[in-house]
Amino acid sequence: MIRARCPICGKNFETATIDAWPGFPFCSDRCKLIDLGRWIDGNYAIPGAEEPKEDELNADDAEDHG
Repeated sequence: MIRARCPICGKNFETATIDAWPGFPFCSDRCKLIDLGRWIDGNYAIPGAEEPKEDELNADDAEDHG
């Protein structure tokens, strides 16, 4: 028996096997879709280096060609 807690709503649930619960680790299709929406909206994005602003890009181009 596998006991789990939904990462979206926090509901506790049990399943015999992971294969018996197609939405695992979510308790429902609703929670699975909420998680997908968060990925699509970029809420789970990993912060990276800040992209240069357009002014900085234009200045770099002018230096390369001048």
